[in-house]
Amino acid sequence: MDGSRQGFHVDDGAYARYAREVDPLGDDVKGAADKHVGPHVTLGGHGFSEMGGESGFSGAYSGRMRALQERMHRVGGGWRQVGDAARQTDRNYAAVEGEHGDVVRRLGQDLS
Repeated sequence: MDGSRQGFHVDDGAYARYAREVDPLGDDVKGAADKHVGPHVTLGGHGFSEMGGESGFSGAYSGRMRALQERMHRVGGGWRQVGDAARQTDRNYAAVEGEHGDVVRRLGQDLS
């Protein structure tokens, strides 16, 4: 910045670009949850042997994996919310800039 501007400035399209870059992250996190954690949510057959079932270990393990998968899905949804917030900020910024431009143009007309 060369010092010729004061206040807050955003490059045109910066928020929209950021939202487009963030959107896939949520899907990636959710996909990782399904691919890497999902198979461990249910244990088929004698996962951890019969003793694991009798002792409750396999049930506890499955419960923990299910909770982890759900948490990862919430994190992925959070990334989607970040993108939505950036898009809303872009719309708000454009509206405020438009209003300010209208005011400056009216002032210019009033002065002429």
